[in-house]
Amino acid sequence: MINITIAGDLGSGKSTVANHLINNIGYRIESAGLIFRRLAEQHGMTAKEFNQFIESNPKYDNMVDDTIKEMGEKEENIIFDSRLAWFFVPKSFKIYMYVDVDTATERIFNDKDRVSESYSDIATAKKEIIERRQSEVLRYKNFYNADINNYKNYDFIIDTSHATKDEVNDLVLSSFRAFEQGEAYNRVWLSPKNLDLSKNACNEEDINTEDIEIVKRDGKFHVFKGHAQVRKALEEGKSLVAIKAIFE
Repeated sequence: MINITIAGDLGSGKSTVANHLINNIGYRIESAGLIFRRLAEQHGMTAKEFNQFIESNPKYDNMVDDTIKEMGEKEENIIFDSRLAWFFVPKSFKIYMYVDVDTATERIFNDKDRVSESYSDIATAKKEIIERRQSEVLRYKNFYNADINNYKNYDFIIDTSHATKDEVNDLVLSSFRAFEQGEAYNRVWLSPKNLDLSKNACNEEDINTEDIEIVKRDGKFHVFKGHAQVRKALEEGKSLVAIKAIFE
């Protein structure tokens, strides 16, 4: 048995997938928030007091990250819900969940259960979500030289923008089981609606191929090969297509 790490975009459905995995494979979940609150209790403090304590004691800055790393080395059957858990627990099934910013904004803005993320209007929500993501990318690169945007860091990538919860849950679970057994599986699944077809290919090889290859650049997915397959998926209303190769 191995551990699982789940990273991804805000609003991509990480908690939903984690709960589905827990119900099907018997793992327990550990998130940065849960670990932080546990550490606060161990120090006899509230979460707010512990946060203030860490801010005034720089040597404790990495306490949560160090705890995740130690747990990953010593324990098994854990689902780590943390944007950097894949970095600290390299021996794991590393999941990345993508969602386009417009879909993420709509989900988060309309989710009244998100007490920590509440916005006055949807335009403000989108702006702050983009800024938060940019800040995280920069911070993790500066602190750890870890690129959370690089898909090569993950074992499984799925776009949840237009897929149902059942579709996402089933693909994640089946891919994990294949990974665990050393079997082949499709590593990248993206929504055809999020694939840019503007650079159309007209050669015979592209028309006949069933493989889809894309170039990931500036936060967008540009189809490099398999234009006909993407168009067919769009016509058929498919929510996800398997990507054979992704170049960054």
